[in-house]
Amino acid sequence: MSIAPPERPTRPPATEEVRLAGMLLSLLPRIGKLAGQVAHDRGAISLERARILWQLVEAPRRSGELAQRCALTPGSVSELVDSLEGDGFVRRSEDRNDRRVVVVEITGRGKREIERVGELMTAPVAKIIAGLSGEKRSRLAAALADLQEAFAAAPKESTNAK
Repeated sequence: MSIAPPERPTRPPATEEVRLAGMLLSLLPRIGKLAGQVAHDRGAISLERARILWQLVEAPRRSGELAQRCALTPGSVSELVDSLEGDGFVRRSEDRNDRRVVVVEITGRGKREIERVGELMTAPVAKIIAGLSGEKRSRLAAALADLQEAFAAAPKESTNAK
């Protein structure tokens, strides 16, 4: 029988934690803009279309679930899926348990495109990171690994955007 470690009491974030969160969040739009612009310039699909494909890499999803996961309206998801289907990146099918429900699945062509988008988006960020000293890259890697671990251990919160 194992004994679970005591839960850490939750407390409001300290000023330093809020500052760090602000620093991290302020980088996200800059990273996204840089990466997205490079991908766009190289003829990749739009970031909106890529968001749909990224959600389908792990498993097919219902249209409603895609809307929730991407924080989009069902109509927007339908338009994006229409264009992705027209380009051969996804296919639609009926849910086996409920024919009224549409399931969207990524195709082989869609998988190749989302891999290409990922590579195109990673390159300019990697170029900036390459400008850091080896010591700073090591510290960044350790900090990001710690942050990934903390997010994995954090309680799951609703991603339902309304």
